[in-house]
Amino acid sequence: MHTDLATRRRALLRAYISYLEAERRWETALENARLWYPATNRSRVSFVGNPGSPVRRLHDQRQRALERLKASRLKLAVAKRRLSQKPAKPRTVLRLTHMVLELV
Repeated sequence: MHTDLATRRRALLRAYISYLEAERRWETALENARLWYPATNRSRVSFVGNPGSPVRRLHDQRQRALERLKASRLKLAVAKRRLSQKPAKPRTVLRLTHMVLELV
């Protein structure tokens, strides 16, 4: 595998793991916020919160992680496209032979 592709894939994997962690933290915060309100009143309640609130902060972290994930996917696609458009390097093939010597 080409080193540039390997680097881009590792970056994509890290971005994906970061996004999953941010998503899990945000979903947990939303579930905890829902516990404060009865089920009948939930339709009118926004759980994102004011700027600076803990839930808003987790939402913003999740959004940034999602943007990093999108950027990493795009960079990997560009690297793959760039490598596929590169002309292949000519290869040199060496033919090795061996000789058997008989001792008399």
